[in-house]
Amino acid sequence: MQNRERKVQILISELEILMYHFNDLEDYEKQNLENIVLEQGHAELHNISISLAECHVIDCIERNEMPNTTTIAKKLNITKGGISKITTKLIKKNMIEAYRLTNNQKEIYYRLKPLGRKVFELHETLHKEAEEVFKKIFSAYSQSELAFASRFLADITAAIRTTTDSKQDNFFGIECVAKKKK
Repeated sequence: MQNRERKVQILISELEILMYHFNDLEDYEKQNLENIVLEQGHAELHNISISLAECHVIDCIERNEMPNTTTIAKKLNITKGGISKITTKLIKKNMIEAYRLTNNQKEIYYRLKPLGRKVFELHETLHKEAEEVFKKIFSAYSQSELAFASRFLADITAAIRTTTDSKQDNFFGIECVAKKKK
């Protein structure tokens, strides 16, 4: 049993290291985006600073039909307040625009403007490059290893979501009723 516990502890340590590397990966992705802007001469983007969170909101807006604050927040696992701040910045940077439907003046939706579309395309290029790297890695796995990897990633993702959801539902020491996943 001690051997199993040791292996579990090693896996936990490796997961912690992986999470630190994700922070590095985000910095790397942001730097790559800036390099592409410079190398490809996208003059309209030279003097605009854009965060990775803003890139992900732009990506979410492009990939979803009629995205509003709630939709984006759920997809990206960010609070609605956080999404409101990001969309306000993106509107000021002329990357997205807000609009309302004629039959529903209450709800605000977002769509990309030409500058936002350019950022989306550049960000998409980076994601396709990363996807190719992962395809090479996974091509060496057997079907059973792929099934295990899929289950493992789903379990880790669920654990992280449960942790972050419970933190969002427990403000100022006040425990809210846990949200049920459907």
